Amino acid sequence: MKNVLNILRDHIRKNGLKDTPQREEVLSSLLGIGGHRTPDEIFEALRRRSPSIGRATVFRTLKLLEECGLAGKVLDAEGRSRYEFAHGRPSHDHMICLACGALIEFKSRAIEAVQNRAAMSRGFRILWRRHELFGRCRRCAAD
Repeated sequence: MKNVLNILRDHIRKNGLKDTPQREEVLSSLLGIGGHRTPDEIFEALRRRSPSIGRATVFRTLKLLEECGLAGKVLDAEGRSRYEFAHGRPSHDHMICLACGALIEFKSRAIEAVQNRAAMSRGFRILWRRHELFGRCRRCAAD
C-alpha cells in the first residue's frame, strides 16, 4: 500500500493538487473492493465508512488514479465506466457480456504481439492498451 500511496502522492504533487485523506480513502477502497466497480459502487462503499466523503471527490479521484496508472477503466455493456486496481497487474483484456453484463478478463500474448508489430512498423509508441470484446458469455449464449 505504501508504494501505491507514494505513486498517488507524487502525481498529486507534480500536478499542483492537494494531498487529501479522501483521495487516499478512494485508493484504499479500490484496492479493497476488487473486481470491476462503477464509481457509484465505490462511492457507496466509501460512504458507509466515511459519510462525509463527496460523490464528486470519488469521481475526480478515480480519474486521477487512472491518470497515474493506479486504476484502469473499462466500459460495461451499458457504456458505464467500471474501475479496477491496475498498478503492477499484468496487461489483460476484457470480454463484456451484452446480456448479463459480466466482465471476463483474459490475456493473449498473440494479440499483444500483433499490436506490438503493428505499432513498431508504424513508428508508434504504445503508452497503454485497451482491448474489449462484446458478445455473450457462455451462460447467456446457451439460453
